[in-house]
Parts: sequence; structure tokens; C-alpha cells
Amino acid sequence: MGEARESSTRFAFSIGEAEAGERLDHFLARAFPQLSRVLLRRATADGRVRVNGEPSRSNYRLRAGDQVTVEIDPRPTPALVPEPIPVRILFEDDALVVVEKPAGMLVYPNREVTSGTLLNALCHHLRQQAPGARPGLVHRLDRFTSGLLVVAKTEAAHRVLARHFRERRVEKTYLALVHGELREPTLRIAQPIGWDPEHYPHWRVMASGRDALTEIRVLEVVRGLTLVEARPQTGRTHQIRIHLAAMGHPIVGDALYGPEAHAAFEAWMRRVGRHFERHFLHAASLAFHHPRTGQWLSFHSPLPEDFHELLALWHLSPGGS
Repeated sequence: MGEARESSTRFAFSIGEAEAGERLDHFLARAFPQLSRVLLRRATADGRVRVNGEPSRSNYRLRAGDQVTVEIDPRPTPALVPEPIPVRILFEDDALVVVEKPAGMLVYPNREVTSGTLLNALCHHLRQQAPGARPGLVHRLDRFTSGLLVVAKTEAAHRVLARHFRERRVEKTYLALVHGELREPTLRIAQPIGWDPEHYPHWRVMASGRDALTEIRVLEVVRGLTLVEARPQTGRTHQIRIHLAAMGHPIVGDALYGPEAHAAFEAWMRRVGRHFERHFLHAASLAFHHPRTGQWLSFHSPLPEDFHELLALWHLSPGGS
């Protein structure tokens, strides 16, 4: 394997003749055997795996002389332990399962939280059907975001679904409650998003980032808040959160990308005596071709009850009054 140099969590590999022709994802799996393929795919999709200085794809065929850099935590991925956690399933067959994730639940374990995640729950659910079965993630939601996810049950389904996501053949619609009043009925936010290791938060709008497009439609304006429908046309990390914050309308509950607005929101919650611990962002609809039959499947999830509760409280006692 090509010579590697480690600097903190940045690894660099010089590709030799022995690795030439190998797929990038297969090379990474051999280079980091202690890490899950899900984590390695995420690093690649997020632009933290670069070939000759440029973000690359998992299916890239390596060439002799290529310089591969990887920004990743090399500590082993926690084991996925099946746990009998209730999870709402909207659809399931032999290839996939569509679930509704509640806000506050991690999709997969990390080094701080090793249990209570959606994958812990699905691992238990699938092993009731077939011992040794493991859920295959093809997309994800942030911990404090709720809504719909499709998870593959077979390697074949995972390959097809992952390709459909990569080729932007999947339709996703989110509902978001944002600070401020958007007066234009529709908005197209086309701003590139990239990783900036020198500043926090690291993901941000930046000229050197990857193209990112989010389409926004205003649904309701409520005394200093706006309920919007968001359709991401690309799949960048935290895309909707970053784009809305960049327009001056961060999502309610999002302390990372809207710290000043969130501080005011926390003061309002103390005043009304109700604490909400979530991003008011909900993956409300998901549509895609079935990976085996090709049938177009469409799923919908209603606005969560805590959205309605917040709006009712806000009507009675709006922030800033």
C-alpha cells in the first residue's frame, strides 16, 4: 500500500503501481480497516477525501502517482449493538425500510453515544427477521432533525439507492421554521458550501466549496417567524441549515448556525416556561425508485406536534414582545 504520513487526523497516501486501478472506496477500506464503510463513505461524500487536492468519488479508479488525503478520526467505529428501541416504520419489504426518525435521536453511534440510535433500533428489528442482518445507510439526518429516512436491507439495494442519491434522482422535501419574516414567496439559494478547518462551524458558504442549491417556498409568516418548504437539489452537509442562515434566517433551535437568534429564542423559552430541544427542521417527504422493481415510491410525514405547540405559544406570546 502507498506510503502514509499522519498529521493529527489528516492522512496522506502516495499511490503506487500496486494500487493503480483500485477503486478509492476499496483502498480506503484497506487503509482504515478499523472504520466502518458508512463512516468512510460519509467522509468521501463530505469532501474530506481528496485525490490530487480535489474532492473525489468513492468509485474513482486510482492511478499511479495519485496523492490521496483523508481528514478523519482513525479511532475504531463503535460496534453496532442491536437494541429493542421502538421505531415508526412507514414501509418495509425485502429490500428496504422507510422510517420516521424523531428529533433528538442519532442516526448512528459515535464515540460519545454508542446506544439509543436509529441504527441500534433497526439492527435489532432486522435481526428478528434474519440473524446477522445489518441496516445500510444511504443518507442521514442530523440528531435534532426529524423525519423520513430510507435504509437498505441488502447490499444490492444499498448500491442502487446510493447511486440514485448520488445522481440526484431522489426527491426530498423539508419543512423548516426560521427566524425572521421572508416576504418573497419563493427563493433559490445557490451558494457553494465547503469545509473550513480554520473556522468554526467548519461547514460554511465559501467560494471554494462545492455547488449547492436549495429551493425555498414560504408557507406561513407568523409574527417574526416563517414556516417554509425547502427542497435541496444537492446533498451537502447541513445544506439547508447553512443556506437559510446565510440568508439571515437561521432555523429555530439551531445554535450552531444561528447563535444570536438562538440566544434570543432561549430567553423566550425561559419566559414562557417551555423548553424545546430540537432543530425545527423536518424531513416531510421522500420519493424514489424502488431499487429492485423500479416502482416510484412516495412517502409523507406530517408536521410534528412540537411545531404546532411552538407556533401556538408564539401566537400567544411572540418573541421580542
